[in-house]
Amino acid sequence: MNQIPPELKRLLHWARQAPAPPADQAPFGFSRRVVNIWLTERPVDPLWIWQRAIWNSGCAAALVILLGLAVLTIQRFGHKSPYDVSPAYELVSTELVP
Repeated sequence: MNQIPPELKRLLHWARQAPAPPADQAPFGFSRRVVNIWLTERPVDPLWIWQRAIWNSGCAAALVILLGLAVLTIQRFGHKSPYDVSPAYELVSTELVP
């Protein structure tokens, strides 16, 4: 069996003799303040919850639409590649091919 080194034995002995830490206590009057806050809160209106959810959803949808329009605008007016043949393809497909 392994033997415990004497330094460790000494530390364990000191740890056993250490006083217990003081118990954590709430500050004076904390429970009274919590009860007062709980009693003075107004109840939540279910209609308000629905209005808030619909408003947030509408704002999110508008943001997605605006971002999509911005991306489309950037793609449309952005720098064209010299290898882009889509205008020529449209001309051939509409005018030359029956």
